[in-house]
Amino acid sequence: MKLRKLFVFVLCTALVAPSFADNQKVESDGYDVMMDMILRPVGLVGTIIGTVIFVGVSPLTAMATIPAPHDAFPKLWDVIGCKPAKWTFVRPSGDYRYDEGCAGKVQPVVYQPAPPVVEPPKSVVKPQVQYPKDTNKKLDAIFKKRMMK
Repeated sequence: MKLRKLFVFVLCTALVAPSFADNQKVESDGYDVMMDMILRPVGLVGTIIGTVIFVGVSPLTAMATIPAPHDAFPKLWDVIGCKPAKWTFVRPSGDYRYDEGCAGKVQPVVYQPAPPVVEPPKSVVKPQVQYPKDTNKKLDAIFKKRMMK
């Protein structure tokens, strides 16, 4: 019986809890500033580690960029580079659920089809005229006659 009452209580609490959710402006106090003195350096370390991971994984990301929609690099950078950096440097003090990324500002690379390959013009080579074998002898004779004159 106690287990049933506990189950009903947990169920009612779980169903009522979302009604308290509200987008309220976060006001920081002294405790938030103290927490930020600890969390911002941790965020800086996370940003550096994310950047190193991004550089290390970039060959695999390049392979993932091959199929459409060609946006693996912006998505990966948004998750492991931009979000930690914005959480560290842009986030207001006391807002620990800050989740703004860069994906809206980064345009994915749009690949254009390659222009058609234009072959260079073929050189026009005039076919060599085949002269009979005794043509050289005739030409030599004509040349000698003209030179002797």
